Amino acid sequence: MWTFFYIIVLISSITEGIPRTDVTVSGLSSGGAMTAQLHLVFSSTISGSGILAGPPYYCAEGSSTRVDICLYGPTTLIPVEKLISQLELYVSAGTADPISNLKNDPVYIFSGRFDPVVFPDVVKLNEKIFSSFGTNIKTNYEMRATHGFITDNFGGLCEFPDLKYFINNCSFYLAYDVLNHIFGGNLTKPTKPVPLTGQFVAIEQPALMNPESINRTDLKNKNIFLYWANWLKKSKTTQKPLFQLQTFKLPG
Repeated sequence: MWTFFYIIVLISSITEGIPRTDVTVSGLSSGGAMTAQLHLVFSSTISGSGILAGPPYYCAEGSSTRVDICLYGPTTLIPVEKLISQLELYVSAGTADPISNLKNDPVYIFSGRFDPVVFPDVVKLNEKIFSSFGTNIKTNYEMRATHGFITDNFGGLCEFPDLKYFINNCSFYLAYDVLNHIFGGNLTKPTKPVPLTGQFVAIEQPALMNPESINRTDLKNKNIFLYWANWLKKSKTTQKPLFQLQTFKLPG
């Protein structure tokens, strides 16, 4: 059932309110789970995150039999203290960055009230974990939204799943709200279409199932993002944007 994810790694430009490093990460659904994992484990490099409708770090505890619990709960079976202790063990072993890096980092957590895929009470556990590390958290839990990426002008009805795109029009600019919090609250909200001048990067996921052999210690001694970049080059394609922000139609 849980076969899709979105995750965005943002390389920031110089701007007022910039995070302490030039990398933040945001993701939806299982991309939200990966977002939490990346921020907590690689906090020396990643300094802000947007966790959208994703379960908390180490929720499944490495077991596929716990996947349903990480979607639907009950939260009594997801012991936050145990998840935090596991991260602390990784830090002690040198396989995760020091927790002190997380202090004051901006974190945005979203869950729609009508989410049938990852229940809101599960998503809210992210707040308990990140708040214990002194992060700067903004939550968005009150929207009558389903499981999807929320926009102010495109997508299916706010309360019902859009099984084609997982994009829902709730008359709310979620992407702006996330980035505005991560980048200090001083971003200007676009009021008209903005041409996209960069490139989309499409990744062939099957090509990433068997990466080159590397152990966890070696990974920490290398530039993780350079390693990923070289790996992804083998399977990516690029294309120019096909639409403008705020007034666009998806292909198909």
